[in-house]
Amino acid sequence: MAIEASDRTLGLINIWQVLRKLLWEVELLKAIPTKLVVGIKPIDVLHVQDAGLYAAINAASTSLALVDWLYHTIREDHQLMSNARATLRNIQLSSEKAFLLSMRELYKPINACHQICNSNKHFHLHKPDRNFKVMVAEIIMEHPDGSTNISTVPHIMQNGEGTDGSMLISDMLVNLGVWWEDVLVKIGVPGRDQFLTRSEL
Repeated sequence: MAIEASDRTLGLINIWQVLRKLLWEVELLKAIPTKLVVGIKPIDVLHVQDAGLYAAINAASTSLALVDWLYHTIREDHQLMSNARATLRNIQLSSEKAFLLSMRELYKPINACHQICNSNKHFHLHKPDRNFKVMVAEIIMEHPDGSTNISTVPHIMQNGEGTDGSMLISDMLVNLGVWWEDVLVKIGVPGRDQFLTRSEL
């Protein structure tokens, strides 16, 4: 028997709060420096090597969690389900798994988040998406004064998608925040005014 998890979410009770979390994580990702000086002690936690990767993984996880929150938010409200069908073409509402699969097919960044989270959760993948790849480049720049900077640039490639299948992970996550808000508004999910105030972000 499934037990509602809202008593274990540290206070998140509405999907708009989860979206607010994603938007905060995107802002955190923007605040992390793109270049770090090698060989000196980090001045704070945002200046740690790979901080951007950690933040991107967390934001991808939150975006994927929104799929589950959306399914459970709309499934017992006939009007919201009807609005969701009109907004998200070809979505499957028969089960959580079917809903996730249809959302991954509908919007490629959701699939990208699924691939990132699944890979970070499991050491071995039993059914990997062969068309999905993540490339992480480390750019090292030496300066005349002897200092060295390092930049980490994560990039997604999806085979067969042409130029639409290639993007920076940071850009994808920014766009996902906008996409999710647009979807929730179109479906008419209640709680936006209570839980998502733009002055906070």
